[in-house]
Amino acid sequence: MAGTAAGQTFFSSWLAAAHEHSSNAPPEPDRWTNYRPQFFSAEEFGALDTFAAILIPTDETPGAREAHVAPFIDFVVFSAAEYAPEMQAKWRKAVGSLSGRGFARLPADAQLRLVETIAQPADADFQRFQFMKDLIVYAFYTSRAGLIDNLNYQGLAYLTEFPGCAHPEHQKV
Repeated sequence: MAGTAAGQTFFSSWLAAAHEHSSNAPPEPDRWTNYRPQFFSAEEFGALDTFAAILIPTDETPGAREAHVAPFIDFVVFSAAEYAPEMQAKWRKAVGSLSGRGFARLPADAQLRLVETIAQPADADFQRFQFMKDLIVYAFYTSRAGLIDNLNYQGLAYLTEFPGCAHPEHQKV
C-alpha cells in the first residue's frame, strides 16, 4: 500500500507527526477527524460506521468510532482500485446488503437486531457479515485506540520470564 499514491498520502503525515511526538506510540492522525469518504457514499459510510460501532461499541474503553474504523476501511477499499478491484466489488455488495435491508434508516434497537440476525449462519448475508466483521476487527485492533488504548500494548519488550495465567481454572493440564 505504501507504493500507491494513496499510501504515500497516508504515511507522509503519519511519519511527519511521529518525529514530533515524544511517546513511544505514534500519534493519532488528525486527518481521520474530518475524513470525507472516497469510496463509499455518505449513506453507505454512515451505515458502515454504525455497523462497526455496534460490533465494537464504546464502553470503558474506546470503540470502533474512536479507532476511526469506517474511515480506515473506506481508505483501504478506495486504495484497492489499482491492485485489488475485486475487493471494491466485494465491499460494494456487502454494504449494499445492509442498504438493501434499510439498515441506515432503522432505529438503533432495530439496527442491533438486524446485526444479531445476520450474525447467524442461517442468514443469507452471513458470509458478507463475516467478511465485513473481519476487516472491522482488524482495523480496530491495529489502530492506536484498539492496540494501545484498549489492549495496553507496550511495544516490543524482552521478557526474562513468562508467569502464565494465574486463574485457578486455567491451571489444569
